[in-house]
Amino acid sequence: MNDLPVAERWFRSQRVTEDVVLLVEDHLDAFFESNVWHVRGAERDLVVDTGNGIGDLRAELAPLVNGRAVVAVATHDHFDHIGGLHAFDERWCHTADADGIREPDGLALTRTDFRPGLEDEIRWYGYEPPERVITAVPREDFDVSGWRTRTTEPTRLLAEGDVVDLGDRVFEVLHVPGHTAGSIALWDPAGGLLFTGDTAALDDPLYAEDEDAFVTSLKRLRALPVELVCAGHSRPFGREELRSLIDEQLVARG
Repeated sequence: MNDLPVAERWFRSQRVTEDVVLLVEDHLDAFFESNVWHVRGAERDLVVDTGNGIGDLRAELAPLVNGRAVVAVATHDHFDHIGGLHAFDERWCHTADADGIREPDGLALTRTDFRPGLEDEIRWYGYEPPERVITAVPREDFDVSGWRTRTTEPTRLLAEGDVVDLGDRVFEVLHVPGHTAGSIALWDPAGGLLFTGDTAALDDPLYAEDEDAFVTSLKRLRALPVELVCAGHSRPFGREELRSLIDEQLVARG
């Protein structure tokens, strides 16, 4: 029997700019929180990363989208960024991470069902593995023990130089491997807006599968004339904090 309360609202939200809203699942152990970004466009909207997929992201976004078409882009294939991807008609990711979305290295909500290695990963980031990932349920009939990250098929595979065109603003796809082989950033050079995924974020350690590629990607991001950084975790931040973060990482990584 489920002993968790039913959440009145699964996401908390923050309007960052007139056109950008940050959403975070609000009833999780802190390690599992990740950022979902909504960008309003003239012809279509953009969702950057989709969280763990536990609550109904499409319903939460409905008042923001207001009937416009939506493109959902995954910055990389980790479970806390692709969980809600299946709910969107347009599901885009980099070619190198496509298999990780088709068959994700997914999440279970109880510690006894965690995949091998997840507890070590949680501790590497400085957290302790919880007995349960969630502190509430999104609806009365939610199956805590049976829930798993959903598989899905990407509808478009992205590469360096592709664009995401919202009608009134265009984001360039930057391939920034290191955190994963297919990690991407989305860059709006006209507005100075950069979505970094987990390649650059504040507060927690930055993990890389490929250190050499990661350092190259960090240097690339540092050179951009950024005004606002929207990362996969942490609050939004600006150019100077991005450069300081990257400089610290470059020193620490030799």
